[in-house]
Amino acid sequence: MLGKLLKYEAKATARSFLPIYLAILLFALINRVINPFDKVSDGVSVTVEGFSFINMMRMASIVVYFALIVATIAMTFVIIIQRFYKNLLGDEGYLMFTLPVKPWQHIVSKLLISLMWIALSFIVIVSSVLVLINIDNLFGEIGRLIREARGFFGDTLLILAPISALIGASYFIMTVYNALSIGHLFNKHRILASFVAYLGIYMVGQIVGTIFLFTTAGFILEPLSKAATPEPSLIITLILAIVSLNVLLATANFISANIILSKRLNLE
Repeated sequence: MLGKLLKYEAKATARSFLPIYLAILLFALINRVINPFDKVSDGVSVTVEGFSFINMMRMASIVVYFALIVATIAMTFVIIIQRFYKNLLGDEGYLMFTLPVKPWQHIVSKLLISLMWIALSFIVIVSSVLVLINIDNLFGEIGRLIREARGFFGDTLLILAPISALIGASYFIMTVYNALSIGHLFNKHRILASFVAYLGIYMVGQIVGTIFLFTTAGFILEPLSKAATPEPSLIITLILAIVSLNVLLATANFISANIILSKRLNLE
């Protein structure tokens, strides 16, 4: 049943993401062709009162491109919040919770699809930048950078970096889900209650993180501060510590949200 939830969630959110992904790549391609960062000679362009029409078009195109990137980032986070709130805590919740599905499966399906769109948004934005800057022998240059990074950082660190980013995103998403669930326990001012709950959860997370750093400073932070050039092994240790902390906090938020949706659900 979890697979069906994932399929439904992916289809429901794809309608919002795919068009803007295509628009970003299209405008990146357009900007690559018209090259908005190049000057246009006055002999080639049509000018009106000193303004070049082609330059104006270039400026408009690059503004739209960057606006689409900002919109993609904002939309990603808005949809993460909206889908959980409306689909599970709003009117749609009456239908969703009649399905033969455990509350934790609803949470997991929305978490996984949210992570998928975050990753895809990052990939699309990076791809559009690579299209825009028009590097000769692009794949060869990317391969060279990867080889140099592997030689300096090592394979372990390169693998840990995206894993750490996804787990950090999971912690943020679960914090939002937990805050929305707590806010929904109130009969009035639920959005305000959710915002206050998020601030409270965030503060608790910061306190736990501070305590964690102090207790582990002896074998993580001190060697890093004393090393003239940080060794990859020290960086790996630090990343693993941060990942462990984020997993702990994300799990705590998951358990809290699951308990509320399982035993204290209030759709009135």
